[in-house]
Parts: sequence; structure tokens; C-alpha cells
Amino acid sequence: MKKITFILAFIIALSSSAQSVVEITYLDMPATKIARFVELHKEIVNSSISEERTLKGHWVYRHWYGSGAAIVIYDVFDSAEDAIKDDALAAFQKNLAQMDEGEREEMTKKFQEWWSHFDGHWDEMRVIDFDNFYITREGVDWDKPFVAVVGQYNVKNINETARAYINWQIKPGVESGSLMGGGVSAHYKGAGLDIEVFQSYESLVDFAKHVESGDGGDADARKTFWENVQGHHVDQIYLHIGHLDNEGFNLAGADR
Repeated sequence: MKKITFILAFIIALSSSAQSVVEITYLDMPATKIARFVELHKEIVNSSISEERTLKGHWVYRHWYGSGAAIVIYDVFDSAEDAIKDDALAAFQKNLAQMDEGEREEMTKKFQEWWSHFDGHWDEMRVIDFDNFYITREGVDWDKPFVAVVGQYNVKNINETARAYINWQIKPGVESGSLMGGGVSAHYKGAGLDIEVFQSYESLVDFAKHVESGDGGDADARKTFWENVQGHHVDQIYLHIGHLDNEGFNLAGADR
């Protein structure tokens, strides 16, 4: 009951700001299958684009270090209602029906192969206030295989912990230039811990330099963060492999 109270308080606090919903899908597969999955994913995502969809962001990462899933997909929506309304399969089927018979048959086979990678997947939904719990440098080029460092924690007070992490790590990291951006989200439903903190770096070298330098902001914020952390937590390092933009699914890197 205590945890539920904190979560509800956090959601209510965000209701008047830019609260968004993030659906995260975790896929477990051998590393040898990742390249083929990404190839198929690009085609399926591009074949699922429709004006009726409510999706506002789609980011795909591959595992690099830790004990997490091989592939992690972040879908961003303006609200939980939009997340429920979004129907990627309906959009895909509508676009499929407009193909000629040969293309339709080939795409159907690709869809079945792509979908087979979702066997044993798990997911969760999180909420994030982009006004108060997300900061990024201006003019960042996100079209690259940047490094995403992610941590999940169970905490006493979600709102207080989120603010502390922003002041301790994200704000000073962005201001110093060591971070591309980062933020904090709160668990809503599905698998996952109370908060997820995330930071984006240009490269693994930049991440290592940041860790080695020990850069951090407000010492009181650091203390507040760790005083709120309870028990189990997980840390992962991912590499960005692609995202959806105005041209379709864009593989990380120039001209991909």
C-alpha cells in the first residue's frame, strides 16, 4: 500500500505538466540473431506507419553490458489513453492490403519471422514528466550509436528521489557537456522497479571519462537520492541502434 501511495502521488503531481507514457518491450535472443532482427524491424516499422497511429517516439537499443535483455524498445506516447489507442498491427495490415500479391506474401513471411523474436518477451509501462525530469543539451545529434546507461531502483519517495537524481547527475552532466541528456521515469505497470534513471553519452569513452572524473552536482541531492534507495536495483548499458523519425526507421549512423 505504501508503494502504491507514492506512485499515485507521483502521477497526480505530473498531471498538470508534460506527462508522457513510455512502453518498454524487452526481447531476449542470441547475439547472432540481433542483426537479422534489426533488418526485419526496420521493414516492419516502416510498413506500420499510419496517420491513425498515436506513437510519438520509437527507440531501439541493443544490450552491451549487464544482465538485461538483448533488445530493448521504447515507445513514447502523450498519454496512457494514446498508448491504448495505438494499433501498430492494424496499420501494418492496412498497408499490407495495398501491396500487390507478391509483395504481400513476402512481407507476411517477414512479419512472421520478425514476430518470432518476441517469444518470451516481457514489458512494462512507465510515466515521465519531460518538463521537470528530463534534460538534454541543445542541438544534440541523436543519429549515432550513442551509449545509454540505465538504472532501476525501488525507493521510498519517487518524486523526491527523481528530483534528487536530476540535481545530482543529469543537470550538472548536461551543463558540463559530458552528457547528451538524461532523465528519470516512474513505474506504472508491468515488470520493473519504482524509478528508472537514464543517461546518454556520445560514446563508451565519454561514459568512462564521466565515471572516472566522479562529476556530480549537489552533494545534498546525492545524499537524498541514496537515502531513498531501498534494496534491489539493476544497471544496464545499451547501445542505440535506431529510432523512428520523419523519414521512417532510421538506423544509427549517417546515411543509414
